[in-house]
Amino acid sequence: VFCFFFFVVQTLGLSFSSASSLGLAVAPRQQQLHLITKSCPIIADVVGLLRTPRGGATRQKPAIQLTSVRPGESTEATAAGNNKHWFPITKSEFPQFAAMSLMMFLFIYIFTTVRDTKDTLVVSNCGAEAIPFLKLYGVMPCAMLFIVGYSKLSNIFSSKSTLFYVTLLPFFAFYTLFAFVLYPNRDTLHLLPTSGTTGAAMSLIRYWSFSLYFIASELWASAGVPLLFWTCANDVTMLSEAKRFYPLFAVVGNLAPIVSGKVMSAIVALQASSDDAAFGQTLKYLALVKIAACLGICVLYRLVNSMANAKLSLESSSGTKKSPEAKINTKKKPTLRESIVELSKSSELRSMATMVICYNACIELTEVLWKAILRKRFTNKSDYMSFMGSFSQIVGISAFVLQLFASGIIQNFGWRWAALITPLSMAAMAVPFFASVAVGDVKIPLATALLIGTSQNVISKITKYSLFDPCKESAYIPLGPEAKVKGKAAVDVLVLV
Repeated sequence: VFCFFFFVVQTLGLSFSSASSLGLAVAPRQQQLHLITKSCPIIADVVGLLRTPRGGATRQKPAIQLTSVRPGESTEATAAGNNKHWFPITKSEFPQFAAMSLMMFLFIYIFTTVRDTKDTLVVSNCGAEAIPFLKLYGVMPCAMLFIVGYSKLSNIFSSKSTLFYVTLLPFFAFYTLFAFVLYPNRDTLHLLPTSGTTGAAMSLIRYWSFSLYFIASELWASAGVPLLFWTCANDVTMLSEAKRFYPLFAVVGNLAPIVSGKVMSAIVALQASSDDAAFGQTLKYLALVKIAACLGICVLYRLVNSMANAKLSLESSSGTKKSPEAKINTKKKPTLRESIVELSKSSELRSMATMVICYNACIELTEVLWKAILRKRFTNKSDYMSFMGSFSQIVGISAFVLQLFASGIIQNFGWRWAALITPLSMAAMAVPFFASVAVGDVKIPLATALLIGTSQNVISKITKYSLFDPCKESAYIPLGPEAKVKGKAAVDVLVLV
């Protein structure tokens, strides 16, 4: 309840504090919804962010040229933005939109595959109760090291493309190493069980390679789509395009869980048996697919940056002033400590960090209990992975359908109300799930609790992918380059636990 409450409060706080820069002011046709917020003085007092000037406030020019409306595009972009059709993308914008959507598809495909695999490895061998322990003592320290390393690399490499590749490639190197070296030699590498040593902690230490796979996959969950993809999207997408592009990026992207579930189920079905050796062959097939996806991401990243550079060259030839970003890159970059001090002054980053923390806390509390029920229902690794594949397909189909309406929801109801759908829907489904488990198997069968928990997880994920993520990412666009790189990395990676 505490996390859900602050999730809602910080979402409202971000909407009020950023209303001017993000264009989140309520449209005339939404005055009734705006009056609801104004009539809640308790929420206004808690948020404490209603001091933003109302009307007449001069909108500051964004620090990055790419986030402003370019000359010659305002009429076309406005026409597309006012278009009530579900696909408000112009013909000239479509190549960049298609490339970014396909890139998001590959990122989410890899995320879905490694998520299902890590859960299968850890839950089947160590139990669901080991996940919070592993996240606290394994994922959190590694996330902190990742932030420090990423910040250092951002200072070393002046090229954003180099930083992208250096961050991306080590993940796939590890997944390949695990599938072809670590798992086949697990009996030799893993520690032998000793008498009198039981519990989640000892299981995680004994199966250390599975724990390492879990940690890497948790880091990928925050370094993949939230950090690498959205950093690229924020760099090449204008603010006028973001309101139309961002909700629709995930239309293609959310097909990835469907494809991932189908591929995973098909590969598991090819197993001659359900033993660990056959499961190892499945991991090798999945690793090859990941390598192909990685190559696709690299090609698409190069393509979208080429399109963005071509637009900048066209502007330069037409007499447009040089992008301020070029001036920023010539300055001495601040240290990590200086960046943390400066970024901590941003109310927008503080609100986004709190929102992400609250979301992860809420989903963690519900998922751990749900996965514990899953382990009782599916004791075999292959059966567990097959169920997770089906679950991913359900998430993908549901998210795809919701994503078709997401752009209209954000445009018609505004950023504030679209962002609030995720915490409110999560809370509405969490209550019956916890209640069904609390009353016990006698009154409510385990299968019913599993169904309610699965529904809660599906709703939590599709509202996050379709509404919460696009709303959160659009809030980064008006911020400065330091906030886009180090601030975003801190919010999306460090606060994942």
